[in-house]
Amino acid sequence: MKHFKSHISIFISVLFIYSCAPKPTLEVPEPYKKGQQYFHNVCSNCHGSDAMGKHTQAPRLIDEEYLADNFSDADIREIVLNGTDKMPPQKKNVTSDEITEIIKYLRYSQKAAGLELEEEDEDAVSTDNDD
Repeated sequence: MKHFKSHISIFISVLFIYSCAPKPTLEVPEPYKKGQQYFHNVCSNCHGSDAMGKHTQAPRLIDEEYLADNFSDADIREIVLNGTDKMPPQKKNVTSDEITEIIKYLRYSQKAAGLELEEEDEDAVSTDNDD
């Protein structure tokens, strides 16, 4: 009977956590919906709805600091799997394929927010090569 009560308690806790996760507010194209759902299930309690970090301890991921030049896809994967001093590892909560989808969703969301890697000016590059 004790084991049954502890299982029920764990089940209710998990239900509470997932039901309290901030709901995604942005509509994303079909190729990014899986990533959005995985992010919602695993990451949004800490990183906020749509990775915007509002009212959370964890940083917003839709930010220039987390663009690929500064924070590569491999960096994201590593931190999700193994955590940091501030973030617990999530390797028991998410598969490698789900992380890939989350990264696609985050990169799409960064671009949709107007955050993009600055591309080198092609004229400057070709001028440098002409010397």
